[in-house]
Amino acid sequence: MSGILVRPGRAAVRLAIMASAVLVLLLMGSAADAAQLPPGGSFVDDNDSIHEASIEAIAAVGITNGCNPPRNDRFCPESPLTRAQMASFLVRALDLPPGPAAFVDTADSIHRSDIDALAAAGITAGCNPPANDRFCPHDPVTREQMASFLARALNLPSATASFTDLDSGDPVHRSDISALAAVGITVGCNPPDNDRFCPTSTVTREQMASFVTRALGLDPVDPPDAPFHLISSFTTHHNCCEGRVRYVQEVADKIDGIVMLPGEVLSILQVLRNDVDSGNCQTSTTLFNAVWYGGLDEIEHRPHSVDFARYPQAIEATLIPGAVDMRFRNDTAHPLEIRSHYTGTSVTVELWGDNDGRAVSGDYTPTHGAVLELLAEGGANARAVKTDTVSSGRTYTVTRTITDAGGSESESWTWTYRY
Repeated sequence: MSGILVRPGRAAVRLAIMASAVLVLLLMGSAADAAQLPPGGSFVDDNDSIHEASIEAIAAVGITNGCNPPRNDRFCPESPLTRAQMASFLVRALDLPPGPAAFVDTADSIHRSDIDALAAAGITAGCNPPANDRFCPHDPVTREQMASFLARALNLPSATASFTDLDSGDPVHRSDISALAAVGITVGCNPPDNDRFCPTSTVTREQMASFVTRALGLDPVDPPDAPFHLISSFTTHHNCCEGRVRYVQEVADKIDGIVMLPGEVLSILQVLRNDVDSGNCQTSTTLFNAVWYGGLDEIEHRPHSVDFARYPQAIEATLIPGAVDMRFRNDTAHPLEIRSHYTGTSVTVELWGDNDGRAVSGDYTPTHGAVLELLAEGGANARAVKTDTVSSGRTYTVTRTITDAGGSESESWTWTYRY
């Protein structure tokens, strides 16, 4: 339980602070609505979120800056909200003044001053009643705890139960949940019925954004749509149940969700911290093919010495710690997201973004079970990316030609397998 408690005499103070803070935030929000946001908005990782407009609303008034300082171009929308983060969000939202040290377990937290301010305002008393000398800053916030924090912060009046599942949670939060529902800050967790609240479920950062936006009466801010679509996708296959499969999937998990800004370079060795295991090369090969056929800027790669049947001949990428890497650059004008998924016998890498209208074409034949998805983009003025592979025994020559209105550029290499 959150141990949230309204201390006597604090309600009027909080209400005055709340009124002042909301007025300031609404004035700031009006200016933010008129501001020109970049395509896709302030963050590169929330374009698929139903909460994006709320995320932009709290960013516009300074309640959040992002989740990856110092760049802060990501919001981490699906990450669980911790109690410490929640404290900072509420302190910024309410513009609460500092308070004295309140808990014994927050000394190492970057949110310590905000936690103390929250306690001084009477919005929280701690997490370990009756002593309440701890705040549990790293614990995730549940939906019922979030309800109590907001109800106390806003000094909402009590209301009758409005959901059918409140008995599954802590009774101490029941009236606060109902109070939130009565004023429209929450509508439930199971649309379209919305007769349940899911009190013990963890609150994510994006859900918190919507709670706070509705609580403060902020206008949601819809950013311009980002040019975002599937650029290329590539799949390689392997046998089931081999020991190396877990290392194939390990890299897939590590690269899944990586967002590259224009000009950024990705190094697979850096992703793996230079610790390479058998199977890692399959995912690096799969990514390399998505990059190659997607018409993106390949910087470094080298095929294996052995012609493995699971890889496309010559269009593959081995890894050697400290020596051979697979690196590429996002040479588009837009953020690029890597998405990966796998089955027991395959791994797929997708590249999402906007490749500036490039048209991809090629004559690749999946002789080794590789599945290539080529996407025609652009139109008459698109950059055309064409790849051909010519075999001469164990020697392969690979050529990629990229053509646009300014002409054509080709790159090629020849690789001979030893075995």
